[in-house]
Amino acid sequence: MISPLARSRRNSEVHGLDRLFEKALKSGLFPGAILTVAIGGGVVFEAAWGGVTHVPWSTRVSPGTVYDLASLTKPLAVALSVMALIERGKLHLDDTLESFLSEVPLDKIQISIRHLLGHTSGLPAYRPFYKELIHLAPDFRLLEMKKLVLAEPLVSPPGTQAIYSDLGFMLLGWIIENLTGKCLADAAQELVFEPLNVKGLYFPLTSTLAIGQISTGPPLTKVEREDLRGRCCNGLVAPTEVCPFRKRVVCGEVHDLNAWVVGGVSGHAGLFGTAGSVAKLLLRLLDIYKGRGNVPNFPKGLLQEFWRIQGSDTGSTWALGFDTPSPAGSSAGSSFSSRSIGHLGFTGASFWMDLEHEMLVVLLANRTFPKADRESQAEMRQFRPLLHDLAREI
Repeated sequence: MISPLARSRRNSEVHGLDRLFEKALKSGLFPGAILTVAIGGGVVFEAAWGGVTHVPWSTRVSPGTVYDLASLTKPLAVALSVMALIERGKLHLDDTLESFLSEVPLDKIQISIRHLLGHTSGLPAYRPFYKELIHLAPDFRLLEMKKLVLAEPLVSPPGTQAIYSDLGFMLLGWIIENLTGKCLADAAQELVFEPLNVKGLYFPLTSTLAIGQISTGPPLTKVEREDLRGRCCNGLVAPTEVCPFRKRVVCGEVHDLNAWVVGGVSGHAGLFGTAGSVAKLLLRLLDIYKGRGNVPNFPKGLLQEFWRIQGSDTGSTWALGFDTPSPAGSSAGSSFSSRSIGHLGFTGASFWMDLEHEMLVVLLANRTFPKADRESQAEMRQFRPLLHDLAREI
């Protein structure tokens, strides 16, 4: 049922959403979810369904429930950090890899920041590097990961084809660290979350040391680690899987195994947060985009550039770190305008924001619990367009 969080007098639309989510719960698509809808810069609807796991006595989902945001890390932490560094004059969109990383292979010398952000670097989508790295001592894993990514053969020449790539955003994460002299988690906090005054977005690391990272201090204090453990036990953090590789329930640590094996922080995954924190960040950016405010690191003109489709000759829908609706079969449904930006996360997280109509929809769910199977992934592809069409009616 819709929780007391729901704020709407449009009963027919609310009931339609309720039926959609109840059907998803009954089919086992996810144990629970939270939905936040904003129009014109303010939240108009917020509701939660289900619990953090499928068992009846699980803690119910609430505004304070923390989810693994998976690939939302790419736009919200990495792309925005790059934007801030561009504004500070630390790099430019057409700078190439060799300007920031050592020992770049010849086939990758021409890969630019723009290519990486727009998924036109030619790098493959994914490789299970964790299977090799798990056999190494933790202190050596990150260095070896960098070698593996840079050595990976390109699928296509840079700038010629759009291929969504985790590997490209791993590289961006390391570039941010090299330029700031900080762990990506600390850099994103300083460059993005603090200027935008957003709390509740963070990287919970899997070890007591920043494995191989530039930051020399522990990522979490003993008190913070105990607090995180307590939040998991109390159902305040949604678990993502009964992981066959780790042989345990994954809760409060990153679901993605390539990010996990190097300590939990990576350019492609690792960010956690609440629906409210995601919505607040995006609404702050929307205000800037619409000329209703100014925030250091995020000028209106640069936001416009990042939210513009790149490489139209490749047929790509990608802007810089953010996606736009595809002409047919978009997860944004049929009613979001072409001037919309969004992103999906493997665990079940997503956001779509219509820049023309100033509408934002944030969905957080743990569809990978207890098992990250292809069936639920396919069902999620059917669920999201229906959700966004119903939310648009509000």
